[in-house]
Amino acid sequence: MMTHHKDRWFYTLFGSLFVLGFILLLLPFGYDAWLKHRNQQAVVAYEQHQAKQSPKTALIQQYNRRIEAEQLGGPLPESVKIGQIHANLRTPLGYIDIPAVNVDKTLIYYGDSEWALNHGAGTMPHTSLPAGGKDTLAVVTGYSGLANRIVFDNIRYLKNGDVFYLNTFGTRKAYRVYTRKVVDPDDKQALKAVYVQPGKDRVVLLTCTPLFINTDRLLVYGERIALKAAAHTPTHRRDLFRLDHIWVAVVLLFMVMLVAIFIWQQRRREGARHEK
Repeated sequence: MMTHHKDRWFYTLFGSLFVLGFILLLLPFGYDAWLKHRNQQAVVAYEQHQAKQSPKTALIQQYNRRIEAEQLGGPLPESVKIGQIHANLRTPLGYIDIPAVNVDKTLIYYGDSEWALNHGAGTMPHTSLPAGGKDTLAVVTGYSGLANRIVFDNIRYLKNGDVFYLNTFGTRKAYRVYTRKVVDPDDKQALKAVYVQPGKDRVVLLTCTPLFINTDRLLVYGERIALKAAAHTPTHRRDLFRLDHIWVAVVLLFMVMLVAIFIWQQRRREGARHEK
């Protein structure tokens, strides 16, 4: 009777742990699918809204000329408020694709407020709007190390030559990674790392580093290239060791250990029965 009770307890415990492991294994995939569905709806809404908007190229260019003059010196053009270009800051400026690290249509919002960064990527204040064009350097910023989603965690794995895309203000633009830099945000000279480079069209991807410590800022620089050239650039996946992959590996290891313990326990019990 006691043996039967122990067997039932063992099978119940094993079954519960195995079901728990299975749920933990599927959880990231389910949550990621839900996030992608929600994000896709927002992207569709953005594209429908964008199709109805009249181009504001002149205002965007004036805004960016003002940023250039503030950074590098020179006559200041008349100031343009962001509200003249993009009235509702709770709607995205566009979205970013980084194929090498599986960033797909992550929405970009104006500014780096907590709200913006919790809903996707943001833009660094007092830098160019991500509209492209000479004499611009836009900074797109995203969180790393969030418990519930991956935003810019994996840009640290990007290599020179990798390509990313901005879909903003009604146009698609391609950029090729050419260098990276780590800066101390408390350094007074750090802001110069994101100053406009005369005659150039640049975008910087910015996130905190080291992961989970976040004392410094990682800057990944991209230079504008033609969409045709980008299309002929092979994509090399760089995110093998992304956090969700590690999570799946750990849970799988846990489940394999459970099965191994179950098999060992079964054989031990069978051996004990034969001895009797």
